[in-house]
Amino acid sequence: MSRMNGTPCERARRPRPAIALAAVLVSLALATPAPARAQFGLGLGPSIVFDPTAVGKLVTQLNQQLQHIAIARQQLQAQLDATKKLQYPAWRSVVGTLAQIDQLTRQGQALSYSLATLDAEFRRTFPGNHVSATIATDLRTQDERTLATIAGALAAARASAQQFAVATSSLATMKAQVGSITSAQRAAELENAVGIHTAEELTLLRQQLAAQANAETVFLANQTNRDLEAAAAAQAFWRPGGPPPVRAKDMRVDAVGFVP
Repeated sequence: MSRMNGTPCERARRPRPAIALAAVLVSLALATPAPARAQFGLGLGPSIVFDPTAVGKLVTQLNQQLQHIAIARQQLQAQLDATKKLQYPAWRSVVGTLAQIDQLTRQGQALSYSLATLDAEFRRTFPGNHVSATIATDLRTQDERTLATIAGALAAARASAQQFAVATSSLATMKAQVGSITSAQRAAELENAVGIHTAEELTLLRQQLAAQANAETVFLANQTNRDLEAAAAAQAFWRPGGPPPVRAKDMRVDAVGFVP
């Protein structure tokens, strides 16, 4: 009996099952972390806590993000619009007209500014104070070359005038495009088209002025050469003791000084 129960001290040192179980449960309870509470929620239950401040901050952040996205989309669309090109630029070419005017001003016997041998041809046609045995033929040649030069200038003016309708159409197209400009690229292209159109018009004007000045110069040269030849002829046919030399423009036979 004493061996099974032992002494009172021995019985006190033996662990009791109920006390040990209670100690384990207490330690587990202390070791288990407390469940975290939600900051906001819409469900029901003791673990859900609704936080209006947190929800408001989240809504504000979402609105800001949506605004940033909208601004980014607008910027992207603006960049895309800025790269749009002009659909139908009012381009034209006056190269053919310029070449045609050059060809018209030197057709036939005309003395044109585009002739490579213009200086030699001019001096041969209008020798100035000179009388030759072929003066009648020379006068005819001078008049023919003068008329041919004037005819070439007139044909050149007609060729330039044919560009009026083309230029007017191009200007009308540009005016219509002004209201449809929606991008910097289109505005720049339209500005370039206007500049090129202006340069082409100035080039046509310069060539037309050159053709006109060419014809006027040849006409004046013919008149001046006629006066010089008349004076030279009068001087050649004048004899000492005879009447004084006639005026330059008086080409009558009886005034030149021929003896009947």
